Amino acid sequence: MDRWIFWSAFASLGIAFALTLACKLPGLVSFLMIPISLLAFVVACIVLLIAAGILGAKKRPRKAASLLLALIIPVLLWSPINWVADCAHLGLTVWFGAGQLGSSSKLDGSDFEVFDWSVGLARGPNTFLIHDKTDQIALPMAQHTQPSESEHGFGEDCAGRVRHLLGQYYVCTA
Repeated sequence: MDRWIFWSAFASLGIAFALTLACKLPGLVSFLMIPISLLAFVVACIVLLIAAGILGAKKRPRKAASLLLALIIPVLLWSPINWVADCAHLGLTVWFGAGQLGSSSKLDGSDFEVFDWSVGLARGPNTFLIHDKTDQIALPMAQHTQPSESEHGFGEDCAGRVRHLLGQYYVCTA
């Protein structure tokens, strides 16, 4: 019987979200999960493409299309999946103190706090979560009214090149 199968699409979305979150965590978890998830992704793509081809040959186009949909949906929804994973990572970092390398850098009475989200792979990008109560990190350096010392040196590297995450939290990849 040929019918649509939606559980595979929902399962692929859940797996993509879980792996995205796990691969963004710093330290040994992401160091191991990034190569494992890339290998699993390639194997899953090959298996789903073969299964879709077999189902298409057996004249079951709905089931075949459902399996192809399971491959396509995470790619189409990559930005929202990435944003939700970053927000979950934000919650882990700010509320529980997990999800960062070392401790946060904040001067007493400062409106600027930096959390290290770097994964730790060799020569990978350095990623930082920045909490800026003044929201000046999103502006070019020339428009900052606070002294550059209050930004712990991140003003020069990240000013105007950050990605807004949520509220007064920004992500800088330097």
